[in-house]
Amino acid sequence: MADPQSTLLSVVFLDTAVTGAVIGGFWLTVSLLRSFGKKVGYSLAPLGFSRPKEGFLAGIGVGMAVGVGAVLLSMIVTPISVLVLEQLGYSTESTVQQPFMEGLVGWVHESPGVAVPAIVLVVVLFGPAVEELVFRGVVFNGLYRLGALISTRYVGAEHPKGLPSKTIFVFSALASSLLFALLHLEPVLLPVLLILAITLCALFQRAESLLPSFVAHATFNSFAATLIILRGLNVLNFPS
Repeated sequence: MADPQSTLLSVVFLDTAVTGAVIGGFWLTVSLLRSFGKKVGYSLAPLGFSRPKEGFLAGIGVGMAVGVGAVLLSMIVTPISVLVLEQLGYSTESTVQQPFMEGLVGWVHESPGVAVPAIVLVVVLFGPAVEELVFRGVVFNGLYRLGALISTRYVGAEHPKGLPSKTIFVFSALASSLLFALLHLEPVLLPVLLILAITLCALFQRAESLLPSFVAHATFNSFAATLIILRGLNVLNFPS
């Protein structure tokens, strides 16, 4: 496995490229629509860059509460997931997250002055920000809007006014959340990540802003980052 510094740097480059592609693609689409006479603006509000409906403080507060709840839930769900996988005969050994975290622990131990700020910036702030933009602002939001557009043209005996918004939300949230969970490449964490992602979709839709879901995601990640830092500083000692 590559050293943690190189891995974090790769994450930064990849996330920066993804962010640039998403925003650039959005503005390119807007430019094309304007060239056809459509009255659309260049604001990033459709992607979630907007003030939460209930205000910034409320959005931050709700996000933190959801993040803490997700951490507590993971303490219950993850051991159950391990037990189920073991009973089914599947390996529960972490091949991605655990080796990466152990590498970060060693880095903190060797160079805390560099490692600690880097972990906070990438794991707690930058990573969640990009993932929320992609999975909630683009994938979930795009699927939901597409579903709503198709629904308005759907006429039938059972749904003369189109499919209910809750139905569209369920399909959009499940599809985007499953993608989010699978891309983390950890079967043991899949249930808790799926639950977290669906909750983040609900936060995003309710607030019409990425802020609450970002704060929740960052709060969730900060728990793992804190353990890594404390272990690297020899404040906590857990078996590998």
